[in-house]
Amino acid sequence: MQDENNVEAVWLPDSFRLDGKVALVTGAGYEKGIGRAIGRAYAAAGAAVGFADLDSVGTHNAAREVRESGGETLSLDLDVTDPRSVTEVVSELKSAFGPVDILVNNAGITRSTSLWDLGFEEFDEVMNVNLRGGFLCLKEVLPDMMERGSGSIIWISSQAGRQGGGIFGSSHYAASKAGVMGLCQGAARELGPYGIRSNAIAPGLIDTGIIARTSDPQFEQRLNELVGQSTPLRQVGGAEHIAYAALYLASEASAYTTGVVLDVNGGAYFA
Repeated sequence: MQDENNVEAVWLPDSFRLDGKVALVTGAGYEKGIGRAIGRAYAAAGAAVGFADLDSVGTHNAAREVRESGGETLSLDLDVTDPRSVTEVVSELKSAFGPVDILVNNAGITRSTSLWDLGFEEFDEVMNVNLRGGFLCLKEVLPDMMERGSGSIIWISSQAGRQGGGIFGSSHYAASKAGVMGLCQGAARELGPYGIRSNAIAPGLIDTGIIARTSDPQFEQRLNELVGQSTPLRQVGGAEHIAYAALYLASEASAYTTGVVLDVNGGAYFA
Protein backbone atom coordinates (compact mmCIF):
# COMPACT_ATOMS: atom_id res chain seq x y z
CA MET A 1 0.00 0.00 0.00
CA GLN A 2 1.37 3.43 -0.91
CA ASP A 3 1.91 5.81 1.97
CA GLU A 4 -0.52 8.75 1.86
CA ASN A 5 2.42 11.01 2.62
CA ASN A 6 3.69 10.36 -0.90
CA VAL A 7 0.51 11.43 -2.66
CA GLU A 8 2.09 14.61 -4.01
CA ALA A 9 4.72 12.55 -5.84
CA VAL A 10 2.15 10.86 -8.09
CA TRP A 11 2.47 11.79 -11.77
CA LEU A 12 -0.69 13.41 -13.11
CA PRO A 13 -1.82 13.76 -16.72
CA ASP A 14 -3.20 17.19 -17.63
CA SER A 15 -6.83 16.10 -17.30
CA PHE A 16 -6.27 15.44 -13.61
CA ARG A 17 -4.68 18.83 -12.91
CA LEU A 18 -6.56 21.39 -10.81
CA ASP A 19 -4.50 24.48 -11.61
CA GLY A 20 -6.42 27.70 -10.92
CA LYS A 21 -9.14 25.90 -8.96
CA VAL A 22 -10.18 26.68 -5.39
CA ALA A 23 -11.17 23.75 -3.18
CA LEU A 24 -12.84 23.62 0.23
CA VAL A 25 -12.39 20.35 2.12
CA THR A 26 -14.34 19.92 5.36
CA GLY A 27 -13.29 17.57 8.13
CA ALA A 28 -9.67 17.99 7.08
CA GLY A 29 -7.98 18.37 10.45
CA TYR A 30 -7.15 14.80 11.45
CA GLU A 31 -3.57 13.92 10.47
CA LYS A 32 -4.35 10.45 9.08
CA GLY A 33 -7.86 11.24 7.90
CA ILE A 34 -9.53 11.17 4.52
CA GLY A 35 -10.10 14.93 4.42
CA ARG A 36 -6.43 15.71 5.01
CA ALA A 37 -5.39 13.25 2.27
CA ILE A 38 -7.87 14.74 -0.21
CA GLY A 39 -6.73 18.30 0.50
CA ARG A 40 -3.09 17.37 0.03
CA ALA A 41 -3.85 15.58 -3.24
CA TYR A 42 -5.71 18.64 -4.53
CA ALA A 43 -2.84 20.92 -3.56
CA ALA A 44 -0.39 18.61 -5.34
CA ALA A 45 -2.59 18.87 -8.44
CA GLY A 46 -2.37 22.66 -8.37
CA ALA A 47 -5.50 23.77 -6.50
CA ALA A 48 -5.63 26.39 -3.75
CA VAL A 49 -7.04 24.44 -0.82
CA GLY A 50 -8.95 25.44 2.29
CA PHE A 51 -8.49 22.86 5.05
CA ALA A 52 -11.55 23.27 7.29
CA ASP A 53 -12.34 21.58 10.60
CA LEU A 54 -13.18 22.12 14.26
CA ASP A 55 -9.63 20.89 14.89
CA SER A 56 -7.78 24.16 14.34
CA VAL A 57 -4.40 22.67 15.25
CA GLY A 58 -4.87 19.93 12.66
CA THR A 59 -5.88 22.30 9.88
CA HIS A 60 -3.00 24.64 10.74
CA ASN A 61 -0.53 21.76 10.43
CA ALA A 62 -2.07 20.61 7.16
CA ALA A 63 -1.87 24.10 5.67
CA ARG A 64 1.70 24.54 6.86
CA GLU A 65 2.76 21.30 5.14
CA VAL A 66 1.22 22.44 1.86
CA ARG A 67 2.81 25.87 2.05
CA GLU A 68 6.19 24.30 2.71
CA SER A 69 5.72 22.33 -0.52
CA GLY A 70 4.97 25.54 -2.41
CA GLY A 71 1.19 25.21 -2.51
CA GLU A 72 -1.54 27.77 -1.85
CA THR A 73 -3.62 26.98 1.19
CA LEU A 74 -5.64 28.30 4.10
CA SER A 75 -6.44 26.88 7.53
CA LEU A 76 -10.10 27.43 8.44
CA ASP A 77 -12.02 26.91 11.69
CA LEU A 78 -15.34 25.36 10.72
CA ASP A 79 -18.39 23.97 12.50
CA VAL A 80 -20.54 22.51 9.72
CA THR A 81 -23.60 22.53 11.98
CA ASP A 82 -23.44 26.33 12.37
CA PRO A 83 -24.69 28.33 9.36
CA ARG A 84 -22.75 31.42 10.47
CA SER A 85 -19.51 29.45 10.67
CA VAL A 86 -20.07 28.03 7.17
CA THR A 87 -20.73 31.49 5.75
CA GLU A 88 -17.61 32.94 7.37
CA VAL A 89 -15.37 30.13 6.11
CA VAL A 90 -16.58 30.33 2.53
CA SER A 91 -16.21 34.12 2.59
CA GLU A 92 -12.66 33.90 4.00
CA LEU A 93 -11.59 31.38 1.38
CA LYS A 94 -13.15 33.46 -1.40
CA SER A 95 -11.35 36.59 -0.20
CA ALA A 96 -8.03 34.76 -0.24
CA PHE A 97 -8.23 32.79 -3.49
CA GLY A 98 -11.58 33.40 -5.22
CA PRO A 99 -14.90 31.54 -5.36
CA VAL A 100 -14.99 27.84 -4.49
CA ASP A 101 -14.79 25.55 -7.53
CA ILE A 102 -14.65 22.25 -5.61
CA LEU A 103 -16.46 21.40 -2.39
CA VAL A 104 -15.67 18.18 -0.55
CA ASN A 105 -18.25 17.41 2.13
CA ASN A 106 -16.14 15.10 4.26
CA ALA A 107 -16.90 16.25 7.82
CA GLY A 108 -18.60 13.47 9.71
CA ILE A 109 -18.94 11.56 12.97
CA THR A 110 -19.79 7.95 13.73
CA ARG A 111 -21.70 6.45 16.64
CA SER A 112 -22.44 2.79 17.45
CA THR A 113 -25.37 3.08 19.85
CA SER A 114 -28.03 0.41 19.31
CA LEU A 115 -31.51 1.48 18.24
CA TRP A 116 -33.05 0.48 21.55
CA ASP A 117 -30.60 2.69 23.43
CA LEU A 118 -30.54 5.54 20.91
CA GLY A 119 -31.83 8.90 22.09
CA PHE A 120 -33.09 11.85 20.08
CA GLU A 121 -30.09 14.00 20.97
CA GLU A 122 -27.54 11.56 19.56
CA PHE A 123 -29.67 10.88 16.48
CA ASP A 124 -29.88 14.61 15.76
CA GLU A 125 -26.16 15.08 16.38
CA VAL A 126 -25.22 12.49 13.75
CA MET A 127 -27.70 13.84 11.22
CA ASN A 128 -26.66 17.44 11.80
CA VAL A 129 -22.99 16.77 11.14
CA ASN A 130 -23.15 14.07 8.47
CA LEU A 131 -26.12 15.23 6.40
CA ARG A 132 -27.26 18.74 7.29
CA GLY A 133 -23.66 20.00 7.46
CA GLY A 134 -23.05 19.04 3.84
CA PHE A 135 -26.28 20.73 2.82
CA LEU A 136 -25.26 23.98 4.56
CA CYS A 137 -21.88 23.99 2.82
CA LEU A 138 -23.49 23.29 -0.56
CA LYS A 139 -25.97 26.15 -0.11
CA GLU A 140 -23.14 28.56 0.69
CA VAL A 141 -20.99 27.81 -2.38
CA LEU A 142 -23.90 27.36 -4.79
CA PRO A 143 -24.57 30.99 -5.81
CA ASP A 144 -21.04 31.49 -7.16
CA MET A 145 -21.05 28.11 -8.89
CA MET A 146 -24.39 28.80 -10.57
CA GLU A 147 -23.23 32.24 -11.66
CA ARG A 148 -20.08 30.79 -13.26
CA GLY A 149 -21.84 27.73 -14.69
CA SER A 150 -19.40 25.22 -13.23
CA GLY A 151 -18.45 23.41 -10.05
CA SER A 152 -17.82 20.01 -8.52
CA ILE A 153 -19.42 18.77 -5.29
CA ILE A 154 -17.99 15.62 -3.74
CA TRP A 155 -19.70 13.90 -0.85
CA ILE A 156 -18.03 11.33 1.40
CA SER A 157 -20.63 8.71 2.21
CA SER A 158 -19.94 5.17 3.41
CA GLN A 159 -20.47 1.52 2.62
CA ALA A 160 -22.60 1.60 5.78
CA GLY A 161 -25.10 3.76 3.88
CA ARG A 162 -25.65 0.92 1.42
CA GLN A 163 -26.06 -1.89 3.93
CA GLY A 164 -27.43 -0.39 7.13
CA GLY A 165 -24.12 -0.25 8.98
CA GLY A 166 -22.20 -3.45 9.60
CA ILE A 167 -18.56 -2.29 9.57
CA PHE A 168 -18.86 0.35 12.27
CA GLY A 169 -21.61 2.74 13.18
CA SER A 170 -25.19 1.66 13.66
CA SER A 171 -28.56 2.55 12.19
CA HIS A 172 -28.51 6.33 12.59
CA TYR A 173 -25.00 6.56 11.14
CA ALA A 174 -26.06 4.35 8.23
CA ALA A 175 -29.17 6.47 7.70
CA SER A 176 -27.12 9.67 7.61
CA LYS A 177 -24.75 8.22 5.03
CA ALA A 178 -27.63 6.88 2.93
CA GLY A 179 -29.08 10.39 3.09
CA VAL A 180 -25.79 11.76 1.78
CA MET A 181 -26.14 9.53 -1.28
CA GLY A 182 -29.70 10.72 -1.88
CA LEU A 183 -28.75 14.38 -1.48
CA CYS A 184 -25.78 13.89 -3.80
CA GLN A 185 -27.91 12.40 -6.54
CA GLY A 186 -30.71 14.92 -6.07
CA ALA A 187 -28.17 17.72 -6.40
CA ALA A 188 -26.76 16.11 -9.54
CA ARG A 189 -30.23 16.10 -11.11
CA GLU A 190 -31.07 19.69 -10.17
CA LEU A 191 -27.68 21.29 -10.70
CA GLY A 192 -26.56 19.52 -13.87
CA PRO A 193 -28.23 22.11 -16.14
CA TYR A 194 -26.05 24.75 -14.44
CA GLY A 195 -22.84 22.87 -15.24
CA ILE A 196 -22.37 21.71 -11.65
CA ARG A 197 -21.50 18.08 -11.01
CA SER A 198 -22.34 16.19 -7.80
CA ASN A 199 -20.77 12.83 -6.99
CA ALA A 200 -20.14 10.74 -3.88
CA ILE A 201 -17.57 8.26 -2.65
CA ALA A 202 -18.64 5.36 -0.44
CA PRO A 203 -15.52 4.04 1.32
CA GLY A 204 -15.31 0.69 3.02
CA LEU A 205 -13.14 0.35 6.09
CA ILE A 206 -10.26 2.81 5.78
CA ASP A 207 -7.26 2.54 8.08
CA THR A 208 -7.08 6.04 9.51
CA GLY A 209 -6.53 5.04 13.13
CA ILE A 210 -9.74 6.77 14.13
CA ILE A 211 -11.16 3.71 15.92
CA ALA A 212 -8.01 3.26 17.96
CA ARG A 213 -7.96 6.97 18.79
CA THR A 214 -11.57 7.11 19.96
CA SER A 215 -12.26 3.58 21.15
CA ASP A 216 -10.14 0.43 21.34
CA PRO A 217 -6.80 -0.10 19.51
CA GLN A 218 -7.10 -3.89 19.83
CA PHE A 219 -10.59 -3.83 18.33
CA GLU A 220 -9.34 -1.79 15.39
CA GLN A 221 -6.49 -4.23 14.81
CA ARG A 222 -8.88 -7.22 14.83
CA LEU A 223 -11.28 -5.38 12.52
CA ASN A 224 -8.52 -4.53 10.06
CA GLU A 225 -7.34 -8.14 10.05
CA LEU A 226 -10.88 -9.43 9.48
CA VAL A 227 -11.57 -7.04 6.60
CA GLY A 228 -8.15 -7.67 5.13
CA GLN A 229 -8.82 -11.40 5.07
CA SER A 230 -12.38 -11.22 3.75
CA THR A 231 -12.23 -8.64 0.95
CA PRO A 232 -11.20 -9.75 -2.56
CA LEU A 233 -8.19 -7.41 -2.57
CA ARG A 234 -7.08 -8.80 0.81
CA GLN A 235 -6.21 -5.44 2.31
CA VAL A 236 -7.72 -2.56 4.26
CA GLY A 237 -7.93 0.71 2.35
CA GLY A 238 -5.84 3.77 3.07
CA ALA A 239 -6.85 7.43 3.02
CA GLU A 240 -4.84 7.87 -0.18
CA HIS A 241 -7.19 5.51 -2.02
CA ILE A 242 -10.11 7.82 -1.28
CA ALA A 243 -7.99 10.86 -2.16
CA TYR A 244 -7.26 9.46 -5.64
CA ALA A 245 -10.97 8.87 -6.25
CA ALA A 246 -11.76 12.40 -5.05
CA LEU A 247 -9.11 13.81 -7.36
CA TYR A 248 -10.73 12.07 -10.32
CA LEU A 249 -14.18 13.40 -9.41
CA ALA A 250 -12.88 16.96 -8.98
CA SER A 251 -10.96 17.04 -12.24
CA GLU A 252 -11.80 17.34 -15.93
CA ALA A 253 -11.12 13.62 -16.22
CA SER A 254 -14.67 13.14 -14.85
CA ALA A 255 -16.27 15.99 -16.83
CA TYR A 256 -19.14 13.74 -17.98
CA THR A 257 -19.67 12.09 -14.59
CA THR A 258 -22.39 13.20 -12.20
CA GLY A 259 -24.80 11.50 -9.80
CA VAL A 260 -22.34 8.65 -9.23
CA VAL A 261 -21.74 6.94 -5.89
CA LEU A 262 -18.27 5.48 -6.32
CA ASP A 263 -17.57 2.46 -4.13
CA VAL A 264 -13.96 2.33 -2.92
CA ASN A 265 -13.92 -0.68 -0.65
CA GLY A 266 -11.58 -3.35 -2.00
CA GLY A 267 -14.56 -5.36 -3.19
CA ALA A 268 -16.00 -5.63 0.32
CA TYR A 269 -19.56 -5.91 -1.01
CA PHE A 270 -18.60 -9.34 -2.32
CA ALA A 271 -17.28 -10.53 1.02
